[in-house]
Amino acid sequence: MKEGSLNRISKIRVAECSLKLPFTLRLGSTEITTRDYVLLRVETESGVYGEALGYPRGTPLYDVLVNASRAVMGQDANMRQQVMNWLEFRNVPGRGALTRGLSLLEIALTDIACKLAGQPLYRYLGGLKSEARVTAVAGYYMDRRSIDEIADEVSGLVDSGYDRVKIMLKGDDLEFDRRYAAAVCDRAPGRVAADAHWSFATLTEAARLCTSLDGMGLAFLEDPFSAADVRLTHELQTMLTTPIAAGEDVFGPSVFQDLVSGIGLLRVDATTCGGVAGAQQAIAIAAGAGRTVFPHAFAPLHVHFACAFANVEGAEWIPENSGADPLGSLLRKVPEVHNGGISPSEEPGAGIQIDWPRAEQYTKRVVDMTPES
Repeated sequence: MKEGSLNRISKIRVAECSLKLPFTLRLGSTEITTRDYVLLRVETESGVYGEALGYPRGTPLYDVLVNASRAVMGQDANMRQQVMNWLEFRNVPGRGALTRGLSLLEIALTDIACKLAGQPLYRYLGGLKSEARVTAVAGYYMDRRSIDEIADEVSGLVDSGYDRVKIMLKGDDLEFDRRYAAAVCDRAPGRVAADAHWSFATLTEAARLCTSLDGMGLAFLEDPFSAADVRLTHELQTMLTTPIAAGEDVFGPSVFQDLVSGIGLLRVDATTCGGVAGAQQAIAIAAGAGRTVFPHAFAPLHVHFACAFANVEGAEWIPENSGADPLGSLLRKVPEVHNGGISPSEEPGAGIQIDWPRAEQYTKRVVDMTPES
């Protein structure tokens, strides 16, 4: 067998998993009863494999990945940009629905490239440092808890070493969110950020809440509008001194360039924006605009970006005891947080190591593909 053929994609597994949450999780107008993930494993003729996973977030991610996987079977895993460009431009009208699937494929192919190079992703990208600071996420299930209880949670996280804590806002209860934000900010002045979870459809609604929070010293205010409402996001930013953070659900260099010019902080998610290559592109656009980047979730992957690029300011961490994101149930290894810092895995790869036997107990559907299937 020729050496080049050893890099040909020979096997792909796609699985959809659903993990039940302890309670209904309300994020703005969205209600979540399960955390759903789509898992991917791409293997070459040589046996080297790459893995990735992501949230469907209401998209047909599983079906997209199955179809895309069939299309790339037999292609050269080392030519990942060729593979991704071919997939993207064979269906331009459907790019919005395809991008999450293509992102996971690109991450898996980059995982393979890192393993072939014998390097963890952050070193493969150039390597800047070996530890990043962490922002912890708090305040989940706020409809079942008191403000004091959440304020105590934030205080505990700060005392344990986290530099910054992000809380969830209700978005539909102005008076509650004012009291809630004030109480939490009082516990940790200058170290609290707030997430509005796309709660607003009009600038009028958003301004009523956001201007009332503007003097509380929030580190940033995230996602007041949907990803598509770039103009409204920009207009709101002109009314506030608090930096607005947005971008975790957008993709494409032109959209990132439009968005970043009118906000304070860019949110980037490699599982959404085109994989490692798409995230690199977004990070470079933010750097050119003089903005920092704060990656969205998936700390085992995104900590590598925080340790490779100067304008990526850390990693986001959802503590396992919050009961809101059971990602660790699907992975063989999860990096640990020590005194508010996190280090990327030093094993060659992109940091996602799926525990397939454990994942089976949560699997709703799965398909294994080979060139003959």
